[in-house]
Amino acid sequence: MNETATLDKAWNDLLRTFDRRELKRTLKDAYRRTGKKIASIAKMSVQAGGINDAGKLSRGVRVRVYPRGGGFMITVKPHGKQGFIKTRRGVEKPVLMWAEEGTKSRQTRGGKNGYLIKTDEGYRWVGKNRGKMPAYHFLKEAEAQGAAIVEQEVGKEIEDATVRRAQKLGWL
Repeated sequence: MNETATLDKAWNDLLRTFDRRELKRTLKDAYRRTGKKIASIAKMSVQAGGINDAGKLSRGVRVRVYPRGGGFMITVKPHGKQGFIKTRRGVEKPVLMWAEEGTKSRQTRGGKNGYLIKTDEGYRWVGKNRGKMPAYHFLKEAEAQGAAIVEQEVGKEIEDATVRRAQKLGWL
């Protein structure tokens, strides 16, 4: 029996000793570690994107590992208290989510605060223009580089996580 076959047999025996729960924990740990590497690229692109207060905004980039151990994703959508920025008035807003996708042009409701415009039917009140936010697309750079990182890192991280879990349980 050659050395590779012996290592494969030992590796398979180690994986068989894990129950389903431990195996899922191991996979999630490996995905979390790989996701952190890709999230750091996304944070760098937020900081280099040219948006104001980028250092504070970059904390809104987070890794979400799927609960059943099926993978992970990098997101800027807010969750709980994470991903919100407190404004000068103390209101929490999901600015990073808006900056990623951009927003459409918005206006107030009109009335006395607006102005009159002439239409085919006559005149009507229109609200003041409140502007729009351009789309910065921070995650595109992380997505482009992420595939290569996942290919290189996930297998190694799964092996490392498996060995760490086995050592923690006292099997090695």
